[in-house]
Amino acid sequence: MSKSFNFIEHIADIAAEIKGSTLEELFSAGADAWLSSITDETKFEADDVIELELNSSSREELLITFLNELNYLVITRRWLFAGIQSIKVFDDADGCDLSVELKGIKLTEKMQLKQEIKSVTYHQVEIVERNGEYSTLVVFDI
Repeated sequence: MSKSFNFIEHIADIAAEIKGSTLEELFSAGADAWLSSITDETKFEADDVIELELNSSSREELLITFLNELNYLVITRRWLFAGIQSIKVFDDADGCDLSVELKGIKLTEKMQLKQEIKSVTYHQVEIVERNGEYSTLVVFDI
């Protein structure tokens, strides 16, 4: 698996360049960047699994929807994504679909997040495929 993310300087928010050799790895790298943005500790003993089925008209919309769903889970359900058990991205002429099993943990009073992300934005998101690698920039509005 060849996925990565790298935080880059941004005026007011958090921006991360994410990469993957497949769309699944790109989405996984985006999730890792999201997790690193809200907590210093990125290794948790996950004790729960949540399945998500998402669809959209484009890869970019699907990525932002997925990352905003992670945000929704932590803000409203106090459930913190800790890893991906399985992930599949379907991309064809009819649109894009995501099927993912997320490992996670219920937040406790002892667990502190370093910051809250208001939203994952569409600003500068364009998934590009070059030389067998997918990449894009994601911006987390804090």
